[in-house]
Amino acid sequence: MFKIILFLSLNITVTYLGAQALSANGPGAGSGMNITDHLLIAAAKKLNKPEEPEIIDGTPYMEDDFQTGKVITTKGVFDSIPMRYNVAEDYVEFKKKDVTYILDPSPSVQKVSLPASQLVVDNYTVKGKSINGYFVLLDSGKLTLLMKKKVVLHPAQPPKPIETEGKRARYEKLKDEFFYKLNGGPITEIVSTKKMLEALTDHKDEVKAFIEKEKISKKEQDLVKLFEYYNQL
Repeated sequence: MFKIILFLSLNITVTYLGAQALSANGPGAGSGMNITDHLLIAAAKKLNKPEEPEIIDGTPYMEDDFQTGKVITTKGVFDSIPMRYNVAEDYVEFKKKDVTYILDPSPSVQKVSLPASQLVVDNYTVKGKSINGYFVLLDSGKLTLLMKKKVVLHPAQPPKPIETEGKRARYEKLKDEFFYKLNGGPITEIVSTKKMLEALTDHKDEVKAFIEKEKISKKEQDLVKLFEYYNQL
């Protein structure tokens, strides 16, 4: 059995898309049937090789199964698409027939809606380098709350001299990271609620009192509660 993976980059498809006969609003738009025409893809690379997967413990995905969702882009809305988010590689995989496509976190992607979560693209810094990535949108408004999922792959380890077997490769889920955006400004990591409070331009006293009363921590449910409170002030 062969597995075909098409690697795509939205950044290199603008010229190609302009030459398409169909527009994102034309016949067939709005369904998964022609998302490959409009998002993918002239320079997509095919890898056609036997599938001999390494045994790896754990999972790179937020949800292992493909789930029907929707992609909203600057080129149009594409609905009813089987998708899943590969956290380790930070891209969205979606299927069309027997082909799996990869949707990179390009600014052209405005939102990826899955049954249990919504993903948005934003720019952040990793090891001093500015890159785009997918974030889980937890709350939006004047103050936007984003969560960055983290999964790393630990390679297989050969056996030590006293061991008969080595260690298999494994995916490890790391602690989620949380970020905020104020008034559509740049993304900022939430180091502490106290430091974030200093960045607010209004309602500081109310928010401070709410944090103390509700004993708000950096846990997801606490931050969602805090952001929902602020956004209704």
